[in-house]
Amino acid sequence: MCLPGNGITLVALVITIIVLLILAGITINLTVGQRGILTRAEEAGRNYQEAAKKEEEDLAKFLGEADNIIAGINTPTTPSGDNYTMVDGVPVPKGFEHTEGTKETGFVIRDNSGTETNGNEFVWVPCTEDGTNGMIKYDRYAFSRTGWSYTQTKNEETGEITKKGSSNVFTETMPSIEINSIKKYRGFYIGRYEVGIVDYDEEVKTSNTTKETEWTGYSNGKAVVQKDRQVWNYITRDKAKKVAEEMYANNKAVISRLCSSYAWDTVLQFIGGEYAVNSEGDNYSGKLSKTGENSTARKGIYDMGGNVTEWTTEAYSYQGYTCTNRGGLYNFTASDRPAGVRVNGSTSDASDRIGSRLTLFVGL
Repeated sequence: MCLPGNGITLVALVITIIVLLILAGITINLTVGQRGILTRAEEAGRNYQEAAKKEEEDLAKFLGEADNIIAGINTPTTPSGDNYTMVDGVPVPKGFEHTEGTKETGFVIRDNSGTETNGNEFVWVPCTEDGTNGMIKYDRYAFSRTGWSYTQTKNEETGEITKKGSSNVFTETMPSIEINSIKKYRGFYIGRYEVGIVDYDEEVKTSNTTKETEWTGYSNGKAVVQKDRQVWNYITRDKAKKVAEEMYANNKAVISRLCSSYAWDTVLQFIGGEYAVNSEGDNYSGKLSKTGENSTARKGIYDMGGNVTEWTTEAYSYQGYTCTNRGGLYNFTASDRPAGVRVNGSTSDASDRIGSRLTLFVGL
């Protein structure tokens, strides 16, 4: 046994070893025990991986929803109330079915409600209220061509459109019903054909001394948007507006309206090319045709250029002639009176050369 002052004693050595063993045990337990450092590190690693996976899934979901919004696909696909269902990114309202075409070529729907409007056809026009994401802006546009007497210019600050050689202006405030639907659904429907009539009596002469109100050629006054129908002409602007708004008054899935200047001009942008200033292929035969009879479909739409000129809700500043009709006439040429033409008229105007066209907005 060591003497005092010459080193550590055996007892001290034993105690030291015991302390070291205790510390080693504690260290090992902290490192590899049930709640040790390594166990906690493994657990933290698993938690991090799970959090990263969830974040990745959330990001993918967000990007998918963003892609849907850009593509015009709203979620959920079937809204509360079942007012519409999505087909290829287009809302098909209740009471209608998709029959042909795509968003690019002309997405056509047909009324299949089984009522008196059964068989009416409309074409989807994709657009947004601000023209973002490369889509058409829902707006009024001016159309011009060298030497064309109907050349138009637009004041971008006021929105007023002026026709060549005139100080009067065409104006219209964007209808709130229309823009709210555009914001939600990114598009609207336009009548595939001019508004036609059911049960037309061809033997009745087209002398209409009382305008549209008592002309017996239209025996029941029911409007349709179907091919090979007599165009509902001899109609004033106010009557055309009333007919349009009443046509789907019983179907809350859609809002039917007389075509506005916003809708008309946006459709022309959708059709594209030179159509707005040269509507060759439409009916300029010198003779009134039935709907869709003597014209070429563009994006599934007929006769926005020829056959009859059509009332819109756009206003004109000239006293006594405050209404506006659009498009060509069967007794003009495609270059003289194409689809982009703006012509003013009075509230009492009604002739064999004036008709109308319907637009449908998906209900809010």
